[in-house]
Order: sequence, then C-alpha cells, then structure tokens
Amino acid sequence: MVLETRFREILKILINSNGPITTKDVARKLKVSSRTIRHDLKRLQEFLDTFDIRIVKKPRTGVYLDGTNEKKAVLLDQISQSDSYYREPYSPQEREKYIIFRLLQSDKNLTTQQLADELFVSKVTIYKDLDNVEKWLARHDLKLIRKPNYGIEIAGSEENFRKAFSDFLVNTVERHRLEELVKEPFIHPLDRRLSPANFTQLVKMFPKIDIRKLERIIHEAEHMMHLRFIDESYTALVVHLAIMIKRLQDKKDIKLQPLRLANLKESEEYRIAEFIAGRLENEFGIRIPENEIVYISLHILGAKIEKRLPLKEETVDEMLKDFEKEILEIVYDMISVVENTLDVKLSNDKFLVAGLALHLRPVINRIRYGMNLHNPILAQIKENYTSIYGIAWITAGIIEKRLGIKVGEEEVGYLAMHLGAAIERATAPKKALVICSSGIGTAQMLASRLKKKFPEILIDDVISVPNVDEVLKCKKVDFIISTVPMELKDIPVILVSPLLTEGDIAKIRELIGKTSSMKLKLNRRDFEGSLVYELIPEDLVFCKKTFDSKEQIIEEIGKILVARGYVEPDFVKAVQEREKITSTYIGRGVAIPHGEDRFVIKPTVAVITLETPVEWWGKQVNLVFYLALRFDTSEYTKAFFKEFYDMLDSPEILDMIRQAKSPEEIKRILAFKGGNF
Repeated sequence: MVLETRFREILKILINSNGPITTKDVARKLKVSSRTIRHDLKRLQEFLDTFDIRIVKKPRTGVYLDGTNEKKAVLLDQISQSDSYYREPYSPQEREKYIIFRLLQSDKNLTTQQLADELFVSKVTIYKDLDNVEKWLARHDLKLIRKPNYGIEIAGSEENFRKAFSDFLVNTVERHRLEELVKEPFIHPLDRRLSPANFTQLVKMFPKIDIRKLERIIHEAEHMMHLRFIDESYTALVVHLAIMIKRLQDKKDIKLQPLRLANLKESEEYRIAEFIAGRLENEFGIRIPENEIVYISLHILGAKIEKRLPLKEETVDEMLKDFEKEILEIVYDMISVVENTLDVKLSNDKFLVAGLALHLRPVINRIRYGMNLHNPILAQIKENYTSIYGIAWITAGIIEKRLGIKVGEEEVGYLAMHLGAAIERATAPKKALVICSSGIGTAQMLASRLKKKFPEILIDDVISVPNVDEVLKCKKVDFIISTVPMELKDIPVILVSPLLTEGDIAKIRELIGKTSSMKLKLNRRDFEGSLVYELIPEDLVFCKKTFDSKEQIIEEIGKILVARGYVEPDFVKAVQEREKITSTYIGRGVAIPHGEDRFVIKPTVAVITLETPVEWWGKQVNLVFYLALRFDTSEYTKAFFKEFYDMLDSPEILDMIRQAKSPEEIKRILAFKGGNF
C-alpha cells in the first residue's frame, strides 16, 4: 500500500535500528511529539499485520520490529514503492496491477473508496481501472462482482481463481530495484532455484508462509523421485503450493470432477503428492483434503523434468522404446511438417526426436488437466526467432488435430526452442579433415576444389597420414576426406580421388545430406501463378484498414471468408475461442489468427495491414495474416509456409508490406516481384 510520509519514515527508522529505540528518539528525529509517534505505531500495526511483522514495545527500553529478515526486506521494498509514488504517481497499468494484487490477496471484499485512498486517486479513476481489471479476470474465466454498499470481489471457480493467481505471480514479477534489493542485509541469496525476483514476489504475496520451507519440501520430493524439475516447473510448483496453503487457510479448497481423479491415485505422482501434503501439514499446521493432493499430483504430472540426453545415438534408441506409440507418431508427424516446409532433413536427428518426445509427455498432461507452465523467454523467442516460432505454431496444429486439445503460446515457445536447436544443427557448417598419403600439395589442391564445390564444409586442417592420430587427439571433426584407404572407429571416412570426380562429389553429398548445403534463406523467384500466389487472392488483401480491436478483425474478416465460401461459420467461432485462450501474436508486430482446419472449405490466407496498431494480448499488431489452412500435407500449406518462414525473417519485407498503399502492391510483394525477401 502507499503509505503516508511520516509512517514511511517511522518504519525506516525501526528497520535500520540495530536494537530497540525509544519513542522519544523517534519523535525527535521526525520533529513531532512522542504522543504522535505512539498514536502512529498503533495505526501502523494493522498495516504490518499483512507482512506478519509485529511492533514490540518494552517499557524503559524502546520499540522494535519482530519479524524475519526476508519479511523486513519485503516491507522495505514496499516503503520504497511508496516513496516512488510521490516522485511519480502510478500509471493506469500500475494501478490495475495493484488492484488485481489486492483482490487476489484479500480474504474479504474491498471497496472502491478503500482502493482510491490507497492509490491517492478518485473513485471515478478506480471505476475506470476496474474495467480493464474485469477484462483481465475474464481471460481467466473469472468475474468481478461490484455491489453498491458492499464492495468488489472476484467470483468464479476455485480452480480458475488459483490459475489466475499463479499467472499473476509468475508474469508480473516486480523487477524494479531488484539489484539493490538482493544486496540488502536482510536478503541472503542462498543456493536456491527461485529467481530473486520470484522469491521477493512470493514473500510479499504470502508474508505468513515460509517460502524456504516450501523449497525444502520440494527438494525432498525430488530426492525421493530421483529427478529434478526444470526451473520453470520448480517455480510453478512453489507458487501452486503457496496459493494452496493460503486458500486453505482462508477456508477455500478445490473441487475436482470425479473423471479427473481416475487412475491418478495409483500413479507415482500421487504417491509423491501424498508425501508433499504430509510434510506441508506438519510444517504449516493445516489439513490437506484428498482433492488437493490430487491437484498437487496433476502439477507434478505436468512438470518438465531435467533429463540429460545420452550422448550416444544407440542409447537414445533404447530410450525411445519406452515411449508411447501415440507420442512418437505425433513427434514424427511434427518433424515431417517442418521438413516439408523448410526442405531441411531432421528425421535423422535422434536428439530432436528424443527431446520432443520427452517434452510432449508432460505437455499433453498439462493441457489435458488445464495446468500452465510459464515460458520465461517467450517474448525473446517471438521477437528474435519469429520465423521459428511461426513454424512451431504449425507443428502445434498436429498436436491439436491428433489429440483434440488447444496448445497455448507458452507451449509453442518451448516447441520453437527444440526445433530451432535442431535446425541450427542441421544447417551448421560441417567440419572435415583432408588427408593425403604424403604430398601436402596434392592435399591442398583437393582442399581448394572442396571449398568451391562445398562452401558449407569447413576444412579444419590438411594433413598427411602419419599425423592423423596426433591431430585427432586435439581436433573434433564430423568426417574425414581422404585420398588413402583408411578406417577410423568413430569418424566417417570418405575415400576420394585427388581430382575430386563427380562420383566423389555424390558420395560427399550423400554423407552430409542435401540439406547441409541448403541455407534457410531460400533463393527467391518470380512465381506469379504459383500455389502461394493463388492462395492469397487480391480481394482478401486489405490495405491500411482501421479496426478497434483484434476481436473486430477476427469477426469482420471471418464473415468475409464465410461469405466467399472459404470456410464454414464454425471456423470463425474456433478462431475466436483460440484467441480467448492464447495469443496468436508471433512477434515483430505480426499476428496469425487461425481456426480448426476441419472447417476449411478452400485453403486461403487473408492479409490485413492496419493504419493504427491494435492491441493483441498486450502487444501492438499492425500486420495480420488470417490463416484458413489445412495443417496437414496440403501443398498450399507447404508452399505458403516455405515463403512465410523467410518473410518473417526479413524485417525489410514486413515493412514493405506495411507501407504498401494498395492491395495490388501488397500482392506484388507477396508474389516476389523485384528480388528476394
């Protein structure tokens, strides 16, 4: 809360005091009477109750604050926020965040007057802020109840409340003053996996819950399971347990559908959840109902686990034998789509197959059971690897079609990370040694010819046969090109003529794969009349349009697609439903709203440039590709995404489309007239 100036100064004095201090000394420092200080201390105690800090008064000794160092650090941070308010009043976004914070944290209704007093604004301003707070809650299937002479409160299911609570905590971590905060003497950053920002936010949100105890209990559970959660899953589990404890203390427990309880009690995850629940009951003096234990087990079931992939491919093969057939089929379908879209060979990348398989199992559980996993670098992925993120959206369509579930942007971001790493592996330069019997001149001539024919091969060294063993001790290469017959245990050897014949070239290409020589920046050609050109008819190119919201774009352009026979009416409903669940903003001011392909009659893409950007889940969008595609083996889809991938990698082309003054001009750009993307 925003504190009055004298209250802030009193607290600073008490926090910074090495021991008890008399009210007379405090009064003298603030140039007020001792009676005023005693009166202020009574009022301050109510405020300090929210931090679980007590003002202790000892006769003839003085007063001091009784509370842990962490809680005092959070209090000091709160005072600093109040200080900053007087330098610069809260922005509307900061007020909305504050109101959400108070609504989630409070165990009783709040009044608009109360919020207005805390934020030093009028009730009219609070009423306006509540409109956006209401929209935020609606995205989490919650309602804001406003009753005259009663106040405001959140209404909705306990499960949705907790998901919203978790989303708020993980996505709105306060980072201002973070560096200074962790240097305060009250905070001792130990070897903990919560980031300092997350730890501070949790201590502030749950002052009566010892977050370190929660961390210790999770560590014990990991030890029992002989595994380790990745940091995002670890943070999500700490957050969930903290929310659960607070809600149980507020007499709010969760109710689950019986269907969701089936088989879970027999699982290893349920056994671990029982252990965690037992430890929590002992540490926090609460009773944890069976439904809550099930809910903990769901979080564990959907958690990503740290597993180092084996270094040898044969070990990966053994590991893949343990995976469900359904998951492996989805993985290979996803890889096939990427291969067809980018003309890059990935199906032989066993580490990609294993990585996706390991990733998909908890993803499917999370989506099926409505769990969320925050992706801390989603924004960076969208802005810096926009094209990879766009391709990941296509692969997510495979999961949705096979399993009938909606994949959110956080999960798409994780898929993009796996695919991006594999694409880099597939297109990275191959390192080779060139070996001849003795004549270095012959070897140098061969190396020169190789560089001309295979610019993607990095010739690491040119050596003679006697030096092979010594060189390989200190160099790591992908293969050896030799004019002398030889065999090596772990490195492929290609026997060639010093003149490098066409047959030699074919052998080398076969080894490195045709895609190694392919750059992802494909050469462009003018192909008016091609599949892509046909896919985007001129009457579906809308230039410099004005819309009030993303909802209006989806509705109005969707109606046009229906009227012209491209999609069924249910397609537009599916697009609307998707946008309620997750954002289709993919970075660089671009959004790709899309619906279920079963409602597509004839594949097409509508292109919309906007005169004024619209907000798209907190991001500004001025270029929209409204996709009505079949995310399968459709030639239209393959052709479109091959070009779309490169276009997203080119800020220049995106800007050309935005600046175009007519649909005809946009059409010419999309038809690749006048050069390369």
